[in-house]
Amino acid sequence: MNALTEEQRRVDALVNKHAWILEGIQEERLRRSLAQLLENQEAYTRGLLEDTTTADLAMPQAYSVALIRKVYPALVAYRLASIQPLRGPNGKIFYLDHVREPVTTFLTAQAESGQDVIEVDSAYGLKPGDLVTIGKGDTAESRVIEAVVHKTVTLAEDLENTHPKNTPVSCAYSTAKTTEGGAVARARLSLTSMDVSAEKYALAVAWTTEAMEDLRATHNLDAEAELIDAVAGEIVREIDRAVLADMLANAGAGAVPWSATKPEGFTETEWRRTLYDAIVDANNAIFKRRYRSADFLVADPDTVGRLEKLEEFHLSTEAQPSIGVQLVGRLNNRWEVYKTADFPPNQILVGIKGDGYVYAPYVPLTLTPPHYDAATDTWTRALRTRAARQITVPEAYAVVTILPEAAGT
Repeated sequence: MNALTEEQRRVDALVNKHAWILEGIQEERLRRSLAQLLENQEAYTRGLLEDTTTADLAMPQAYSVALIRKVYPALVAYRLASIQPLRGPNGKIFYLDHVREPVTTFLTAQAESGQDVIEVDSAYGLKPGDLVTIGKGDTAESRVIEAVVHKTVTLAEDLENTHPKNTPVSCAYSTAKTTEGGAVARARLSLTSMDVSAEKYALAVAWTTEAMEDLRATHNLDAEAELIDAVAGEIVREIDRAVLADMLANAGAGAVPWSATKPEGFTETEWRRTLYDAIVDANNAIFKRRYRSADFLVADPDTVGRLEKLEEFHLSTEAQPSIGVQLVGRLNNRWEVYKTADFPPNQILVGIKGDGYVYAPYVPLTLTPPHYDAATDTWTRALRTRAARQITVPEAYAVVTILPEAAGT
């Protein structure tokens, strides 16, 4: 049995083990990720806490299971990134990429300096206008091809150096077309791994005995549960902020500026429409590098408000209240539009869902046992989580930058 099959069976067993908690969650990828997190949570609770505390572990475990189910599906990473749960504090994440390898041949005769003709073993794929590199190291030089006749290649410029027989000659991959006996270009699928380490996020909640008594007597609410729920929401927002900040700071496909100042000759409606054109330009910048169009946009509420005023915007019927980043609609049925109050103003993140970014949770949301301070009559509990984050393909993201309106306009 190979390792992949064994891993699939292991995760299938975890899904079956925690099926009662995962009931109602339809998405298979999310079910499998949550199953691993629940297993991590169980191991953490039975291991570290059992060894270090005499407090009742049932209540932390019960709270944590409910929080995991509520909080983790709400993370923006589950919607826009790749989720790869870790089985330990350090581990590897994986992502696929495609690499176009250059067409490589070699000189079948010495190429003299001052000459513009070279003889190669195969002229496959070489055509006028291509840029070829002859040699390597300090003597390598690049020349544009002017003509190709069989295996004789004429260059647009003379060579500066003399290159001996068998010197490599390479040209960037351009086509899979070949001839009988010709060299074959290669487009290689690369599975890349990266080492990551989990970081810790933690917040504490505190309440007095009087507050707990009064809230229960007046509103029949549990102060501890209400505070824990609020802190869990704050941790989600912090994780979302970190993930989106990474995507924004490392957007490798480029930035497209758009001015909010309307020039002469445009109506307000006409100029507002050009923001859509800027998003299309950012989308094309990604497409040129990844051969895929973007499928989501993220911005602050004011910037999303600009998008909502475009004729191409359609409010989503799937939008649900969220404690973090919220889906609000689609733009021209091409891009899902998300808004979050924590996003930098006047910027739109344009990106591809998937392996451009990996979020790797290790210890899910975990509650420490309650601690009572007799001196202040105060109860304290901490909520913590550990996870790794890693940008893997920066070219999957681009940014539209909105230049604010000029003063006096």
